[in-house]
Amino acid sequence: MRPIETRRSLAEDAAERIREAILAGDLRPGERLVEVRIAEQLGISRGPLREAFRVLRVEGLVVDVPNRGTFVVRLSPDDVREIFDLRAAVETRAAKTLARRASESELRELGILLDRLEAAAESGDVRAVARADLAFHDAVCRLSGNRRLHAVFARDVPTMQALIKIDDQLYHSLAEAASEHRPLLSAIEAGDPETAAAGFEAHIDQARDLVAEVIEALPGGG
Repeated sequence: MRPIETRRSLAEDAAERIREAILAGDLRPGERLVEVRIAEQLGISRGPLREAFRVLRVEGLVVDVPNRGTFVVRLSPDDVREIFDLRAAVETRAAKTLARRASESELRELGILLDRLEAAAESGDVRAVARADLAFHDAVCRLSGNRRLHAVFARDVPTMQALIKIDDQLYHSLAEAASEHRPLLSAIEAGDPETAAAGFEAHIDQARDLVAEVIEALPGGG
């Protein structure tokens, strides 16, 4: 059979541009997305833009407010707790699985990612720490070999991180935030599934409580 040739639609391209702007922080949580202005910026009509908004609503990045318009999602403390609880379930299983079967090359990859996290902490770059932190946790899920676990992580965690204002409030000490990951890797390297799982659960629970506390302190509770 002859392959089907497909081209991305304007709506898909628009959704990608808006998604990138949200993940980069150019469009902030709670910000109203004005159709006319965004359509002009992207050089498209409002029809494809509305379809793009529908795509982003499904992804959980934007929300419609009756009689007000479309807004970038603003996470509530309950949203944060739910997503971190999901992270705990996913990452503890991934860590346990990886500890049982990690190859030397996979351990080296995790070691390199952790070195980058520690280097980012030494540089004092909060956003670099956040990116390196995400990359380490993503790799644990990916290297577990369970595609569905990784898919759940990749779907929810980067989105949540993009919707949280990353600043010094989330890290009492950048060096401490980085060093907390060393025992997690050590447990995987030692082939100790139970210690790895317990370490990841405690680490994620601590992050959940800290982020929820920060969001509760924001004007409007998030």
